[in-house]
Amino acid sequence: MKVLGIAGSPRRGGNTDLLLAEVMKGAASRGAEVKTIILNDLEISPCQHCDACLEAGRCRINDDMQMVYRELEDADRIVLASPIQFMGVT
Repeated sequence: MKVLGIAGSPRRGGNTDLLLAEVMKGAASRGAEVKTIILNDLEISPCQHCDACLEAGRCRINDDMQMVYRELEDADRIVLASPIQFMGVT
């Protein structure tokens, strides 16, 4: 089983990272293949609403999100970790 962890916090080493690390450690201890992606380390451009994805079935923007898409498709389980800041999820 492949478990993908996605960390959405801009702060490294904070509660979100610590909690995600514990979840991933637990999954690994049960035999899962684990991988964590730190979104703040990636170059991801915002959606341009060009609708190319509707025609081609994939985003035309060539950024790190292409790797994230592949990892999401390959994962059996996905763990999203994101803090609540200023009364909203990051």
